Amino acid sequence: MTVLITGAAGFFGSWIIRELLDMGERVVLLDIKKDYSRIDEVVPEARSLPFIEGDITAEGVVENAIEKHGVDRIIHLAALQIPACRKDPITGAMINVIGTLRVFEAAKKHKDKIRIVVYASSIAALSPPEHYKVKPIPEDVPLRPVTHYGAFKVCNELCANVYWHEEGIPSATFRPYVVYGFGRDVGATADITRAVKAAVADVPFRIKFGGVVDIQYIRDIAYLFITAAMRELKGARVYNVRGAIMHVADIIRLIEELFPNIRGKLSYDPTPLALATDLDDSAAERDLGPLRKTDPRDGFLETASFFEKLKREGRLDVSDLK
Repeated sequence: MTVLITGAAGFFGSWIIRELLDMGERVVLLDIKKDYSRIDEVVPEARSLPFIEGDITAEGVVENAIEKHGVDRIIHLAALQIPACRKDPITGAMINVIGTLRVFEAAKKHKDKIRIVVYASSIAALSPPEHYKVKPIPEDVPLRPVTHYGAFKVCNELCANVYWHEEGIPSATFRPYVVYGFGRDVGATADITRAVKAAVADVPFRIKFGGVVDIQYIRDIAYLFITAAMRELKGARVYNVRGAIMHVADIIRLIEELFPNIRGKLSYDPTPLALATDLDDSAAERDLGPLRKTDPRDGFLETASFFEKLKREGRLDVSDLK
């Protein structure tokens, strides 16, 4: 298959590129600019791939990529995160909603070619946890997000449903929570990855949230997106994602166990995130399983290995830990 990845220079994009190349698939990259800062560390061979510089909100950008490179599947990741959407909701809506509509319109124009659109939703699409009495929480619950970012994700899920019913365009989306791994350097939940970096750098760091969270390793998430792209799915599928449910205090204890040098230097704000935690991922297991679920111990160690390499080479940037 030939997969177009929008937002390819980002965290998810870098790891999805790596997994796709490991499988021997053809990959086309699209982002606002050719930024290899994450990609080079995760999958340096991606430099040889076609990279289209383009604005996802502009007419014709996605269509041209499909036509020029014979794309038959799209993994759409281009988006702004919670802090950016909170600061500038108009720009957030342009990229997160209009950009997604551009992708689906391109798929509509090339229905004879595009087999599926796989795109990123978020746990932020759901209401805060106290709104749900049924546990674990299934996909088809009321969605009352408390951030612009979450509202944009709900809009995308609903629009995907319309494209299926009106145009027959199949799609699949996932609602990740705290995704960690090398390259996670923006977003409200990036502090788990930063805590691992702090352990390697041996500097104090305070995680800006507490409570119980569901942490998910990026390689597991990348596998989900790719598996959905490879399957002949019908409908507008929405999948919950479930990883390892842990209290932030226990996450810190595990990092301290793996890196004894950081003991006493990691802390956290006790205020929990207003996000549901106990999600039912049985639908993903049924349609896409068996799922990958990396033990946090292994995920933290692999994440640390990237930071350790940068540290040895004198390239470890710790400015985001201050």
